[in-house]
Amino acid sequence: MIQQKSPIFPFVLRQIGGTVVLAIAYYEMAEISRHLASTPQDVTPVWPPDGIAAGAVLLFGNPMGYGVFLGSFFANFWAFRDPTSFLSLVISTLPVVGIAIGTTLGTMLGAFLLRKTTNLRYPLERVPDVFKFLILTGMVGPNINATVGVACLALSGKVPWTAYGTVWLTWWISNVSGIFIFTPIMLSWEQFIQKKRHLPWQWLSLNSTSEDSENLLAIRYFKTNSRSLRFWLIVVEPLILIGLVFFIGKVAFSEGYHLEYMLIPTLIWSAFRLGQPGATLLTFIVAAIAVIATVNGKGGFASQDLNQSLIQLQSFIGVITLTMLVLTATIAERTQAQIKLHLAFAELARTNETLEVRVQQRTEELNEKNTALKQTLQTLKQTQLQMFQSEKMSALGQMVAGVAHEINNPVNFIHGNLIYLSEYIENLLRALEIYQQHYPNPPQTLYTELDKLELDFLQSDLINILQSMKIGTERIRTIVLSLRNFSRLDEEGLKAVDIHQGIDSTLVILQHRLQATVDRPQIQVIKEYGNLPLVECDPGSLNQVFMNLLSNAIDALEESNQRRSFQDISANLNTILIQTRQIDANQVMIMISDNGVGIPPEICSKLFDPFFTTKPVGKGTGLGLFISYQIVTEKHGGNLSCESTVGQGTKFAIEIPIKAKRIA
Repeated sequence: MIQQKSPIFPFVLRQIGGTVVLAIAYYEMAEISRHLASTPQDVTPVWPPDGIAAGAVLLFGNPMGYGVFLGSFFANFWAFRDPTSFLSLVISTLPVVGIAIGTTLGTMLGAFLLRKTTNLRYPLERVPDVFKFLILTGMVGPNINATVGVACLALSGKVPWTAYGTVWLTWWISNVSGIFIFTPIMLSWEQFIQKKRHLPWQWLSLNSTSEDSENLLAIRYFKTNSRSLRFWLIVVEPLILIGLVFFIGKVAFSEGYHLEYMLIPTLIWSAFRLGQPGATLLTFIVAAIAVIATVNGKGGFASQDLNQSLIQLQSFIGVITLTMLVLTATIAERTQAQIKLHLAFAELARTNETLEVRVQQRTEELNEKNTALKQTLQTLKQTQLQMFQSEKMSALGQMVAGVAHEINNPVNFIHGNLIYLSEYIENLLRALEIYQQHYPNPPQTLYTELDKLELDFLQSDLINILQSMKIGTERIRTIVLSLRNFSRLDEEGLKAVDIHQGIDSTLVILQHRLQATVDRPQIQVIKEYGNLPLVECDPGSLNQVFMNLLSNAIDALEESNQRRSFQDISANLNTILIQTRQIDANQVMIMISDNGVGIPPEICSKLFDPFFTTKPVGKGTGLGLFISYQIVTEKHGGNLSCESTVGQGTKFAIEIPIKAKRIA
């Protein structure tokens, strides 16, 4: 509410200048009120100086209190002075000082309470703040003024104590009326100047909130400068309103038609069309007309009873003031809401303008992220393929170890017997050579030599050696054929094959792990093969599944043997049961069971997760069962499940269609 001025003059000089100007304005307005608005009984129904004092303190701060004191002192000094003698002059001055002090304290209190309750906001822009202004500044502050002033007059003998209440009420109402009328004019016009609205037509167009003003705003935004419209706003409409006020005032107060309240619609029109400064100014004009007419005994408020006349007049002033202030505050709130709404619409329009660009940018970002995601997915597939090949190479390593172990014995057997076979053949050739030298009458020495060569034994043992070599070579041929059946390198893709042949080939490769060791007897493999048709599948990858499941079964059995003796294992032999059967017309099942340690339920649910393994580091990648599950489910459209009981064993069941559904 306090306007900060630029420091053109020193602060002290400005304070002194403001105090002097306020004191002069207070005194002059008091004199004008006494001459124009005083009843024959020297009663002023409206005391404008208090309104000027309250407005000055609210606008320019508490230092204006000095001007209020001086103005009140001089205004009342000339009214109550007694120039009979110097002593009487001094004595008559004392109540004037008291009145000035009471006026100053009341004005300062009203301004202080309003500032505290409104947080230094402009008090006429919100309806709650308007009521705070009317009650705190307009009604509470004058209590001190009237109380101190009437008390000073009673103490000085100017007013009898019996009339204290009546005089106090008249004093208080006149001060309240002055604040209600003049202070809003000062506050609203100061607010108008503060916003730097120098041109009247700009003020008129911006402060109007009716439908016409919205049209004017639209006209302004579309830059259609109509001279006739501006002339109407600047000159014609305000003149019409002022003319209506004077016309209705003349009819109501001079002609005796009692149409005083017809002024209220005109004031409402001014509130909508001229804004708060124009409405407060017209309210002042209406109040001035009513006051001057009433004190001159004209109009509906004038009567023989002075108190009744003042009460009616001041009630009228209070009603129009309250109506205009509340209405203009409501309009101001609506205007602020419209401004915020326009700003919101403008922001929404700017947002809509950039929305398409933002959407396009976001789309490009999403496309880039999708491209990156596809690349990541491709990399993941390549990595998965590499891990698949790594696991396959791991299985191949086990296979090669088994092959090396199985081929080593027959090869060593053949290699060891080849030495004896060479000696036998050399001896036979030598015997034949000697025999030929002495044939047909061999000498006794020949017989002696043949006895040394043990020709009979050589002939019989040579046959055994050849038989053993035949068995060894057949063993090698069986192993090589099993390797070929296991790998199926020449049968990539879908082939109709014998499932049992693949299982048997896998068992041949794992034979070295099934054989007896110093720690345990041989692992028994029980085959319960059903009558299966040829199954259309990828034999190479399916054999890899058999290899993984059988290797895991052997690992489980070896784990169960760690704390058992050879005799204990012999009494309850390690067993792997392989069962096959046809479920229905297009489904076969292969079950591989062991009587090992079993798998706990919390682990069994994670068996087919990638990289999950219970084996120590270096014993497996954790991809065997995951890859087996993918081969069975995705590549063959089947199902791989596991059932296990801790301490009793584990069973894996493979279900695949006889006719392949799809192949990945």
